[in-house]
Amino acid sequence: MKKIFLWMENYLNKFRRVFVALVTLGILLFVTFGLLGGIAGLFAGDEEIDTTDQVLYFELSGVIVDQPQTGTPDPLTIILGGGDNPTSYALRDVLKVLESIAEDENLKAVYLDVDNLSMGATSALAIADAIKNITDSGVRVISYTDGLATRGYLLASQASELYLNTHSYLGIDAAGFSRKREYMKDFYNNIKIDYEIFVAGDFKSGPEPYTRTNMSENDKIAWNAFADPLWNRYKNTMENGRDLESGVIQSYGDNFDILSNNENGDMPRVALNLGLVDGLMTHQEIRNYMIAEFGNGVKNKDLDEDEWPQGISYGEYLSTLDDTYNEDAEDLIAIINVEGVIMTGQEAPGTAGSDSIVEKINKAKHNDDVKAMILRVNSPGGDVYASELITNALADFKSTEREVYVSMGDIAASGGVWVTTNSTEIWAEETTLTGSIGVYSIIPTLGRALDWAGVNIDGVSSTKMGEWDPSQPMPDYIKKYFQSSVDGMYENFVSTVASNRGMEYDDMLKIAGGRIWAGNRAQELGLVDSIGSLEDVIKHVAEVNELEDYKVKYFTRDLEPWEIFLEISRNANIELPYSATRELLLQELNAFEQLVKQDGKFKPISYCSECELFN
Repeated sequence: MKKIFLWMENYLNKFRRVFVALVTLGILLFVTFGLLGGIAGLFAGDEEIDTTDQVLYFELSGVIVDQPQTGTPDPLTIILGGGDNPTSYALRDVLKVLESIAEDENLKAVYLDVDNLSMGATSALAIADAIKNITDSGVRVISYTDGLATRGYLLASQASELYLNTHSYLGIDAAGFSRKREYMKDFYNNIKIDYEIFVAGDFKSGPEPYTRTNMSENDKIAWNAFADPLWNRYKNTMENGRDLESGVIQSYGDNFDILSNNENGDMPRVALNLGLVDGLMTHQEIRNYMIAEFGNGVKNKDLDEDEWPQGISYGEYLSTLDDTYNEDAEDLIAIINVEGVIMTGQEAPGTAGSDSIVEKINKAKHNDDVKAMILRVNSPGGDVYASELITNALADFKSTEREVYVSMGDIAASGGVWVTTNSTEIWAEETTLTGSIGVYSIIPTLGRALDWAGVNIDGVSSTKMGEWDPSQPMPDYIKKYFQSSVDGMYENFVSTVASNRGMEYDDMLKIAGGRIWAGNRAQELGLVDSIGSLEDVIKHVAEVNELEDYKVKYFTRDLEPWEIFLEISRNANIELPYSATRELLLQELNAFEQLVKQDGKFKPISYCSECELFN
């Protein structure tokens, strides 16, 4: 036995040494390649980009946001997701490039591919207008697609020429806006899980999937009032861009089945017949077309006659553009972004972490060169407590006798309105989705499920407050407590917004109730002061504060050491291997699910479910 134990000890010691050596080697390689990649990037010279006689390949794949969040997701998210996050593009950079192209006499043409680009409804309109401005200026824009949905087609329809893949299954899906939700009341009843719902606001539809089997009339009214005018604007923009008669887009969306049958299911042919596109081409044919039009950029024809025309990328073109503002200016206008679902903690793609936002507000507060602040909101709301942390920090900034202005982007609703209540002025765009002033809380109880499983819960508590937990049905006195808390929070929400807007409580109550509004309608109701883009707000702030020479500074949070480490490693193209299992797990960690998880604790949220992305 002694020899056996000695052998086992020796074996384990060897295994430990090998394991530690392998882990150490892996870490050293990770750090080494990361540092080498970072150092190479630091010392790589800025190559001169010449745009003369070039084709600009405007091929963006990812998501357009107001401000890409700094840093990386937390390590758990990276491990679960395999480190594969979509590329984020700043809307201001995209518009800056497009505006410059319209005045660029050097470029031969623009090749536009937005198949894998997502964006908000308002951002899409701004980009479409910028593309239309390019074509109107005489610059040739050639767009190619494998098939586009509503917002993608909105952009492509503004091109000089639009070609669709011959073998695209659905062709062009310019079918408007729809809102579908899964109503889970019967499902949860079948698995014996009960949800206690506490709502303040007749139009607050966030909890409806837990309480109903279909869409409520109030939800339909609010949604149609917002979506119908937006769809009309989209149709007009598409038809004007393609020089189509009024009504073609609507007819296409309403009669696609008949049109498809007439062409034996060939939707690309239907799109061509209606004038939605200029032609049908395979990938090889569009390449050959571009070569025929602009050459292949290869001097030695024996090398590669199939090379695409010589050109530059979006990123290269952006690098040639100067900053809009004077970099030597001392006066600053600070911009703080609230991008995504508002939650406590640090920011990450899709979430506006209150800790990060408060940190950025405080950095601006301690910077004496900052003369005013613009809070750029692009959020459907979220955690009430997190929203309140942000408003407290803004109040602290205003205590320094500097003003806070709000610019609303695609979405600024529920908690996204809450964080604006310390502002001097609120600006929105015509199609901004705003409002949804309401509060709700969702608390699951497992009493019936545990009874069915044969699990009995019993015990004692020193107070009545501690008697109940989610493993048991919720007693009436607990329900009354939660509902009164939500009602009180809603009353505070309405009062705070009314105070900021200079309105009476009863008047604000009439337009609150959880109902959503488009930006132009919100202005009519008094929820916002003016209509305009972020650039309009910046110019207004500069004028009001008498800033003749100034620059805009987007404040970012400081990176954690592990985030710096991962950023350096990313420069060396070190990626974790993909895993379908991790991808599925990551999808379950989306922001809304994190919000409604209660963990047995009361957590009210002010979230606009109507603001979820649509088509």
